[in-house]
Amino acid sequence: MSHRAALRSAVVSLGFSLNLSIGLGLALSSGGCGGPPTPAAPAPAAAQSPVSSEAEGLARRLLALTPNEARALGLHEFDGRVGDFSAGGVERRVATLRELEAAVATLSAQAADPDAQLDGAILRQMIAQDLFELTEMETWRSNPTYYSELFSIDEYIVRDYAPKQERAKAMLAHLRAARGQVQHVRGNLRSPLPEPVVKTAIDIFKGFGQYLRGEVQSFLDGVDDPAVRAEAKDAALAVAGEADAIATHLQSVELPRADQSHVLGRERYQHLLLAQEALSTPLEELTAMAERDLAQNRSAYEALAQTVQKSRPNAAGLMNEVRQVVDGAREFMLARHIVTLPVEPHVEVKETPPFMRWNSAFLNPGGVFDRADLPAYFYVTLPDPSWSPKEQEEYVMTRGEIVSASVHEVFPGHYLQGLWQRNAPTFVQKVSWSYSFGEGWAHYTEQMMADEGFSADRPEVRLGQLSDALLRDCRFVASIGIHVQGMSVEEAKRRFIEDCKQDEANARQQAMRGTFDPGYFAYTLGKLQILALRAEAEQRLGARFELARFHDALLAHGAPPIPLIRERVLQALGAR
Repeated sequence: MSHRAALRSAVVSLGFSLNLSIGLGLALSSGGCGGPPTPAAPAPAAAQSPVSSEAEGLARRLLALTPNEARALGLHEFDGRVGDFSAGGVERRVATLRELEAAVATLSAQAADPDAQLDGAILRQMIAQDLFELTEMETWRSNPTYYSELFSIDEYIVRDYAPKQERAKAMLAHLRAARGQVQHVRGNLRSPLPEPVVKTAIDIFKGFGQYLRGEVQSFLDGVDDPAVRAEAKDAALAVAGEADAIATHLQSVELPRADQSHVLGRERYQHLLLAQEALSTPLEELTAMAERDLAQNRSAYEALAQTVQKSRPNAAGLMNEVRQVVDGAREFMLARHIVTLPVEPHVEVKETPPFMRWNSAFLNPGGVFDRADLPAYFYVTLPDPSWSPKEQEEYVMTRGEIVSASVHEVFPGHYLQGLWQRNAPTFVQKVSWSYSFGEGWAHYTEQMMADEGFSADRPEVRLGQLSDALLRDCRFVASIGIHVQGMSVEEAKRRFIEDCKQDEANARQQAMRGTFDPGYFAYTLGKLQILALRAEAEQRLGARFELARFHDALLAHGAPPIPLIRERVLQALGAR
């Protein structure tokens, strides 16, 4: 599984607060909304050049190595398939990546038009990231969650992209393939494994077992074909048993001898930056960047927290309040001409299904190649009614958190960015995704909307935005600290508590996450890159700068690392 796929699926299942990160006007279950008319969609993209068409072929070969990622994009010809996780299969994948790397180099030398050049740069980045994970990180030997693809089948359940019977057959094919590959999990892992990774993986594989015995069985109960239903239910139970066995092995064998080998060290961390973000910035410069943003946000937070009281709706009113905020964010975005809405949106606010209740709020969008009429779901998790009244009350998001999450996930965050990605001019740009752009854009919109005046009459909304900014600042600091500067998990936890105002439980989770997701610095990094590019455009254009034009130019080419599109954005604005 590639790092991009891991971020889209496996990491999401870790139980951490990732803030992921998936009709007329807005088809909410509250009945939609009014507001200003939607701006006209951008003109259709021109036909791809021959070089970009060839780049599409290379991208499809790359995606074939990670069927789960292709499915997430809406390429359902990959339904029912899983990767080859044998040691030989991994070696063949590395060899294929090397072949693709050479082919892209040759193709890039022929690229004349800007889109073809960008396609080549994106493909090089995608391949470099996969090679880094397989050859330098060796995640397939050090992290059991690398194999989450075998057990993650919720896409067949959640998205109505095909009739249920057809999706059940695809799920059955997936489960059959998974049973043939699951033997490689323990065979590939090399002890000792990193202790934080083992502890996290134990919970994940226990969860997979419960999910396959529970919600998957319930889904299959509704399948009409008795033969498919019976075989798929049996296969799911068999795979659940495999997940249980892996969890038991990790608990009894790997955990007692686990170590602290999660630390990357300076050289590999610098390679991570280059592979993931196309950056060769010195680590000292990045550290200073993170600390400056943290200090600025902490100062603003502490000043505001002296006078502002947090409030939250009760559980019964939570869903309706979230719908109102999403409606309001869309209306504000259009009325203030903040960014173009490229197509009619179709997103629904819904209660989180039982088998996905690992986060308080998150987006579950369709892939860029899924049918446009399929809705995206903004899931909001209600507290468990079996909890005490105090626990239920404290679980509900504060009103500041509701606004921040709604902006981040829907308008104008992840959901809107996904609508733009559907309109990207080439196949490669449609499938591009980088941690810093995807999460950086969504995180940037939280601050940008507050700066533009959204909910300006409610100071606790700004307090919520600053709280989220501090959380992401500490991720940046903790990532470098843990992997380069000798910071312990306990020391990272203390920084989340003392500097970034997190409660102890969340601080512990966030510090642990930094051990196996060092790239989570990308939230703040991406936000700061976007702010810097915007400032450069404003400085060059002066009175001619328009916020909506900047955002449209930024979103027009998929979601690659910001350095790859900087010049394209400035040229589109006439700032070059």
